[in-house]
Amino acid sequence: MGGARMSLFDINPDREEAFLYKAVSSICSDYLYIWDLEEDILLASPNMVSDLGLDGNRMTNCFHSGIKWIHPHDRERVRELYRTFIRSDEDSQNLEYQALTADGSYIWLSGREKIKRDDTGKALLIVGILRNLEQFEGVDQVTGLLRHGSARERFENTVEGRAGSHGEVLLLGIDGFKNINILNSHSFGDFVLRTTAQDILKLLPEQVKLYRYDGDQFLLYGNNVRREEMLRIYGDIRKYASGTHRVNGCSYRFTVSGGIIAYPEEAHSWGELEKGACAALRQAKTNGKDQCVEFTAELLEELQLSHCLARSVDNGYEGFRLVFQPICDAGTLKVRGAEALLRYTMPDGREISPTEFIPLLEGSRLILPVGLWVLEQAVIACKVWSRQNPDFIMDVNVSFVQLQDSRFCGKVDALLQKYDLPARNLALELTESYFITNDSIVNESLECLNEMHIELSMDDFGIGYSSLGRLSEIGMDVVKVDRYFVKALHISQYNHDFVESVIRLCHNLNKAVCVEGVETKEEWETISLLNADLVQGFYISRPVEPEVFFRKYLTSSYDSRSLVSPIDKEKIQKKLVNNKELLFAMMNATPLCLILWNRQFEIMACNEKAVQLFRADGKNDIIEHFYRFSPPCQEDGRTSVETVRERITEAFASGYSEFRWMHCDKEGNSIPVEVISVRIPYLDDFVVASYTRDLRAEIELSEKRWKFRMRLKALLDATPLCLNLWDKEFHNIMCNREAVKLFELDSEQDYLEHFNLLSPERQPDGSLSTEGAREKIKEAMQKGRIQFNWLHQKPDGELIPAEITLVRIEGLEEDGSAMVAGYTRDLRDQIRAEKAERLMARRVRAVVDSSPLACVLWNMRQEALDCNQIAVEMLGARDKEEVLHDFDSFLPLYQPDGSVSVEKRIKTMNEVQKNRRCVFEWVYVNRNGESIPCEVTLVKAVIGKDDEDIIIAYSRDLRELKRTLEIIDRLKRQACYDALTGCLTREYFIENLNGLFQKEKTDAPVMLGLLDLDGFKNVNDTYGHEAGDMTLKRVIKRVGELLPEGTLIGRFGGDEFLFLLQGREQGSVSRMLCSIVEQIPRMQLEYKGNIFTSSISIGAVFRTPEDTCPEDLIRRADDALYQAKRNGRNRSVLVQEE
Repeated sequence: MGGARMSLFDINPDREEAFLYKAVSSICSDYLYIWDLEEDILLASPNMVSDLGLDGNRMTNCFHSGIKWIHPHDRERVRELYRTFIRSDEDSQNLEYQALTADGSYIWLSGREKIKRDDTGKALLIVGILRNLEQFEGVDQVTGLLRHGSARERFENTVEGRAGSHGEVLLLGIDGFKNINILNSHSFGDFVLRTTAQDILKLLPEQVKLYRYDGDQFLLYGNNVRREEMLRIYGDIRKYASGTHRVNGCSYRFTVSGGIIAYPEEAHSWGELEKGACAALRQAKTNGKDQCVEFTAELLEELQLSHCLARSVDNGYEGFRLVFQPICDAGTLKVRGAEALLRYTMPDGREISPTEFIPLLEGSRLILPVGLWVLEQAVIACKVWSRQNPDFIMDVNVSFVQLQDSRFCGKVDALLQKYDLPARNLALELTESYFITNDSIVNESLECLNEMHIELSMDDFGIGYSSLGRLSEIGMDVVKVDRYFVKALHISQYNHDFVESVIRLCHNLNKAVCVEGVETKEEWETISLLNADLVQGFYISRPVEPEVFFRKYLTSSYDSRSLVSPIDKEKIQKKLVNNKELLFAMMNATPLCLILWNRQFEIMACNEKAVQLFRADGKNDIIEHFYRFSPPCQEDGRTSVETVRERITEAFASGYSEFRWMHCDKEGNSIPVEVISVRIPYLDDFVVASYTRDLRAEIELSEKRWKFRMRLKALLDATPLCLNLWDKEFHNIMCNREAVKLFELDSEQDYLEHFNLLSPERQPDGSLSTEGAREKIKEAMQKGRIQFNWLHQKPDGELIPAEITLVRIEGLEEDGSAMVAGYTRDLRDQIRAEKAERLMARRVRAVVDSSPLACVLWNMRQEALDCNQIAVEMLGARDKEEVLHDFDSFLPLYQPDGSVSVEKRIKTMNEVQKNRRCVFEWVYVNRNGESIPCEVTLVKAVIGKDDEDIIIAYSRDLRELKRTLEIIDRLKRQACYDALTGCLTREYFIENLNGLFQKEKTDAPVMLGLLDLDGFKNVNDTYGHEAGDMTLKRVIKRVGELLPEGTLIGRFGGDEFLFLLQGREQGSVSRMLCSIVEQIPRMQLEYKGNIFTSSISIGAVFRTPEDTCPEDLIRRADDALYQAKRNGRNRSVLVQEE
């Protein structure tokens, strides 16, 4: 030690400094230490020595040997912290690391140190305090990682506000972690999180730390780590995650998504770092998961917009409004209606484009309430405006998400009813993808809207999913051609021909065409010449506020003639550009077989669909050998060559030709088709474009329908109910044999011809039967299925009350339309049975109501027939019907004797049928989940004119009796037994001991022992009071097992317990006490992963004549215990009788 200098630790232990150190370290639960840097000696507090398993409280050469308790992952970092701290002029520092404990596990420690320096700045002494974070909320109990609050503290202490500092945050989320929990269990999910955390730690460099965030998320934070390094780390973690993992024999897979952000380039505080990382991770999940997204300011703007939209919905749709754009007749430009367009204004006044906020509304499903609000506002406006123009139609855009709501049609109908708006005044706009989806709910919604006679418009036609060949298959009324094809329409041959083809085809299919995005007079003139029905665009008006729309377009002041002028057709035609490449591109984009003909009946070109249809060897094969792909003659006997020339000539002359044709492929297989030929301009002349649609699938479907009709007739006859079919004209066209049998007719023809005579002139409600039947069939056609009662009559006048079910069945007619199937169920037998049941019910009611107990009546088939009001009230049922129809729901799964409730009910019912009487204990469960103990008596009785046996079940509620007994028992236990250990209370033990003193003394020896847990306070201080309670219960339970059966044990107070033995000799008692003292330390106690042991000391005495009361005996036992403690604890002292 250098001779002249005295170490801090060589001071006299009686000095004040030593006393203060010992005093503080003994009362503080944190770890304290003093490090003499000159002598390299470290003095540690006793709890630090015991918890970390140090060799002693004084360590030498500690800079090297002391590091050994630090986790290898943190060791070099901590060394460097000390090197920097000692060399610097700082007077304090914070540090944090994982440390090895005495039981071999690692815990997180967080601490602060102060350093003492001499006048030259040389470091002399470090004083530090460490806190075990495992005992605080800073450590996640599932993964063992620090929570992200520690990352914030690290950021604030080392980076924030320091010039030149840089930090990177990577927020990770496990994709599909919820499925791992659902498919296995939450404990399995916790194990996955723990394993994943430990595996990720192995992939991280020293300067990057891992923290637990929320749920399935982890946060990585690195000081002075660059973006490239953080992206590399994510790549390593992603590669690790992509493999198959196994836990406890179960395999699982997962991917990880990430969001990354930097300080100070992208955030200026920890709050901004967290917010930005969450936004980036959310975007990664939205993009399809299993990827990392780097933060951009736009992500936060999108997140902010999402929050604003949600708040606006909650605040009565604040910020949302509708504007309206007129839809006009293409020729006259008179207003036909308007399209309602949604707009949104942020709280700061910024207008947000619909292309930005509509996807967010759909993604969050806020489009459901917002879409309904839009629809309601549009209906309100339309109701007002239709007073000026009764034919006014309001177009409203509908989202795919809305159509997926099975209640959407009902909501639309409710709004129309609420505001008394005819369905013909409303049109809904949907993109083409909605019409060709396989989503059953969407298809049902479209069918329902069609049945409501609401006009449906296909929006944005021509982009994305467009198919000219499918227009005939899609149930819509208006096709809206997208603005994309209107641009340069008057100078682009391709755009011109496409729009013209769409208009021609739609008109042939009885569908209207609206051209959107008309912005110039030239565009309007061209569209008008192409015979479009409707136009919409800036040429007429931009979208305007509702009051402007009403004032401008629905009053007498609006005159469309200012926009309409004579059209120079020749000038427009000269502007068209003849573009061969665009024409061929259009052909290949067409989903039908397409062939171009010139006036010489030569094929100029064909598309790939033609090659596929004919299975040709290429386009040239078709161009050069077209007639090889048709039979020599068509079905009418005329040659194919002659017919082709005739049809092409017709198309050149009139502009349009449509016909059926028989083609064949190169193998000779017949291909029935439908051909539509349209004349289009090309190179200062015209060509004919022939669109060919393959009819094989359609013909095959027709044949299947015919076969189905034949099978249907056989099915009708196999149906056990009277069954007949109605067509849409209310003709009864088919019936089965049961219909003939029900009315006792001679033949099916007799039924069909005289059906109206098989009902009385009027029904019981006074309506005419003939008119009522037509209305019911019409209703079934609309709704799909209805059921009602009807009165028929046979030819001899006998009435037949019946239940009729009418069901619409699609596709039964040859044209594919629906029919209505009518099922008739004869109710005569049912009515007779119901009369008999009502008579029975009156007799039974008298028996039930007279009972003072809960009473339920059963028939021999074990069906509940009736019950009284007492039974309803006891079970907490809504009414009697709930008891009768749902009786088993008032039973627990098992009865107290372990039998299944339903099985025991059936068994006792069978037993009472044999023995006529049965009594047993039973438990019900009322609707509040409360158990109802009862005594049930089953009695077999005969009630009714037909001497039908029934079972009467009387239930006597035992709850009050049970409660009284339970209260008595509970009070007894509370007064006599310790709640924690189950031992006798001090008062009850002494009461028993006092009884022993009051009895006449016998020669049998009486021994009283007093035991105490050694060092019990350290258990509480180290592991907490829950661990202390667990220790008391485990130790006393073991002591009870080691003591003879019947030994009284009582809790004297705190960790002291009394026990009383009778009839045992001193020698055997002494050996037994020594054995108990030896056994207890061998127990391993575990609390939250911490394993420790405990020991006890025992003082015991035998009763002597001088002991006149329990207090004398207890006092002597206490003296013996004190002696055991003084002798070193973990031992017993038995005071021998003299």
